[in-house]
Amino acid sequence: MTHLPHLRPEDRADFEWVLSLALDVTDIRSALEQAPTAHDRHRLRARARAAADEISQAAATEYRTYLRARAAVTTAPQNPGELSQPPTSTGAGALLPALAVLAPLISAIAATAFLLLGYGIQLVTPQSKLAASLVTAGWVSALASAITTAVGLGALLATALRQRATPFPLLIVHNPAAEQARNAWQQALLERGMLPYLRKQLSANPPRPQ
Repeated sequence: MTHLPHLRPEDRADFEWVLSLALDVTDIRSALEQAPTAHDRHRLRARARAAADEISQAAATEYRTYLRARAAVTTAPQNPGELSQPPTSTGAGALLPALAVLAPLISAIAATAFLLLGYGIQLVTPQSKLAASLVTAGWVSALASAITTAVGLGALLATALRQRATPFPLLIVHNPAAEQARNAWQQALLERGMLPYLRKQLSANPPRPQ
């Protein structure tokens, strides 16, 4: 006996799309519109979801063909013109994280050294111009440390957001054969699986009009 493939999780979205199409077919929509509430529509949708594997068997041949076509695409050698490449950090991009960490650290160390030395000299010689200059330099360095910290954090955040928005290399690229096989499966699923199932359910449990 030929093994019939079960509907894979990644294909549930296609199943839901075909289910929505079927529920909008004229005779099914008209039957559901006779119901007093939307409960029958939700219940019918839930039954179809629960019977996904059963419904999908009607289009098993097309589904198997689609899986083979999709597997051929995912295992084919990568073409740089078709697949997205992961981002690489070179040049200034590679230096940015290091600078974001080092600049505030260096400024903070300088600020601490200047302030300690400046205030230390002021304790001994209150009127010392050198002490005043060191204290001023210390506070300037502290301000620079705060600014570079804020700028660095902003740059790191922007880099993280860019990397998050960059897609990973796609396993399935646009391929005419795979797309054609997918369309054939969806059509067979709709005509031979979904519509007969929904009509059978409506015939066995017709909505009761008000």
